[in-house]
Amino acid sequence: SNDNIYSGNLINYESARRNAPEYLKELHTTAELEEATKVYEKWATQFTTSFYYFLDAYDYFNGKWKNAEFAEELITENWNVFENNPIALKSLAYTYQAEGDFKKANELYKEIFILRPHYAQSYLDLANSYGEIGEYQKSAAIYARYGYLLEEDFLNDEKKNFTQIMDRELNNLITLKGRDLLSKRDLKKFTLEEDFDGTRLVFEWADSEAEFELQFVNPQNRYFKWNHTMRDNMERIQDEKAIGFSTEEYLIDEALLGNWQVNVKYLGNKSLTPTYLKATVYHNYGSVAQRKEVKVFKLSLLNVNQELFKVSNTGAVVSK
Repeated sequence: SNDNIYSGNLINYESARRNAPEYLKELHTTAELEEATKVYEKWATQFTTSFYYFLDAYDYFNGKWKNAEFAEELITENWNVFENNPIALKSLAYTYQAEGDFKKANELYKEIFILRPHYAQSYLDLANSYGEIGEYQKSAAIYARYGYLLEEDFLNDEKKNFTQIMDRELNNLITLKGRDLLSKRDLKKFTLEEDFDGTRLVFEWADSEAEFELQFVNPQNRYFKWNHTMRDNMERIQDEKAIGFSTEEYLIDEALLGNWQVNVKYLGNKSLTPTYLKATVYHNYGSVAQRKEVKVFKLSLLNVNQELFKVSNTGAVVSK
C-alpha cells in the first residue's frame, strides 16, 4: 500500500527556531557579549520561575559566545528554579549529557533519584549515568537493585515495556564491561543472548505529560509512526504513569542499510512549557565498536512535523 510513503512535508529543527520566543530572537540579534548580557537580564525578570528560560540562556551563551563559565553561572544563580523540580533537573541533565559533561549530569540524576525513588525511570537514568562516568560497579548495582525490587513486588511492570529496556541496558553493560564487573562464573550466568546488532535509538522525555508523534523514515522512503498520545496509545501512557517511566527504544537492524530520518510532531503537555526530548544513538550496538551520541531537543512548536536528525545505518553518522 502507499499509505506510508513519506511525502517530506516538514520543517527542520533549525527553521523551527525562527518561531523561537521573542527573548531568543532578541538575544540572537546582539553583536556584543555585554549587550547580550543586558538583554538576558531584561527578560530574566519576566521569567524568574521558568527553568526553560535559563536553559535557553545557558545554551545561547555557551553556544554563540563560547562562554561556558558565564553560562554555568546563570544556572547556579537561578538554582532555586531547578532544585526540587524533577522536570527541570532532567532537562538540564539532558543538556549536560549532550555536551558530554557526564559528571554534572550524574550529580543531577542522583538528586532526581532522591526526589523520585519510586519511579522506575530514576533507576535507568542513574544506572546509565554511572556508566557514563566509568563507575560500572555502581551502574550494575542499580540495575540489580531494580531487578530485586521487581522480584519482591516493590516495583511492578506487568507489561514488561520498561523492564525490556532495563534488561537490554544491563546486558549491554555486561557485554562491554562484564570482565571488570563479574567473575567468570557469574558472567556465564548473566550474559543473555543479545539478538540485536545495528543502530539503536533511545528516546527519553523530561515531562511525562508530553504528547508527541515520532516518525521514522527508512531508506526506501517509507515511514513508521509511534504515537505517544492518550488518544492513540492510552494503555501505554497509563502503564508509564503506573511505573513511572518516560522512555522508548527503536531498533534499526542490519536488514535496511542506508539513511534513516527521525521526525517529531509535538502536541504539547499539560502546561504551556516546552518539553525536552533526549535522543541517544548507539552505533554498532552491542559490538566492541559501539559508540553513542546524545542529542537534546527542546520541543515547543505545536502540531508541526519537524526533522530531528538523520542517522546512517552503516556505522557512520550522516548529519546532525
